Amino acid sequence: MITQCDIICRPSEVPIMEIWVKIGRTKKKYQGSFRAVMENIVKDGKGKKAVQLLSFHAGKKERRRLKRELREHDKDLLRTASAIARWFYEIDRRKIKRRIKELKKRARYLSKGEVFYKPEVMEQVRELEKQLEEIDRKMEELKV
Repeated sequence: MITQCDIICRPSEVPIMEIWVKIGRTKKKYQGSFRAVMENIVKDGKGKKAVQLLSFHAGKKERRRLKRELREHDKDLLRTASAIARWFYEIDRRKIKRRIKELKKRARYLSKGEVFYKPEVMEQVRELEKQLEEIDRKMEELKV
């Protein structure tokens, strides 16, 4: 039985993160999904000398992940944000590669000993490969 509290108190699908950062001399507030916040920190902080974490509010998983990555990168917020953002893109990259592999496997057929692929499926594969190139480009942009 669903109560009114279940409807109101249920967390949203995309957890909201709020983080205050000092880049150079300016203080900035980033708000949104964990992925978007980390990407924006990398884009704004690239090339700057000092990027300092002031405070943050997030869900339990996000807090733990951010703290773990901060410890791993010696409290360097810029390198941490870069690693987390690239990690999200790596997940997407693996999903697309897996999908391409499955499509090619299903679309293959033999004719007189030669391997052919169905043209409709190969069109989908080309679109997925374009997405893969876009993800690779974004991952290169996020390197610090």
